[in-house]
Amino acid sequence: MRSAATLLAMLVGSAILASGAEIHGTWGASSTRGQRLTGSWTAQPHQESGGVTGRWSLFDAAGKTVVQGGWSATKTPKAWDGAWRASVTGQTVEYSGTWTGETPLSTEAGLVQMFESALAAVVTGTWKMDADSGSWSIRAYP
Repeated sequence: MRSAATLLAMLVGSAILASGAEIHGTWGASSTRGQRLTGSWTAQPHQESGGVTGRWSLFDAAGKTVVQGGWSATKTPKAWDGAWRASVTGQTVEYSGTWTGETPLSTEAGLVQMFESALAAVVTGTWKMDADSGSWSIRAYP
């Protein structure tokens, strides 16, 4: 049974997403090489296409942004699939890769339901960049 706070967070999140407003959260990731990463993200739903775009940042140990970029996602029948790109602060080289979001939601669930689930519990997935890969998790905040 969901707590009142979780239910309230989900209702607020649904209202924010339905209005097309940007939402935000934190993320963490690990690589197959043992790296641990943390940062923040934003998401902007696009009701007309059913997709989403956003920005993300990677923090160093002191909490300073050292990498930032953008991401996008579309819904497939079984998951959310996306792409990301980023550049290191002070450099011109751009990095890019792909990601997949795993969710226990039904195949008909849309973007709103994915982010609603991130309000109540951590959402996880996998990422890939060239030969490197790993897992990630997000948490959403209304």
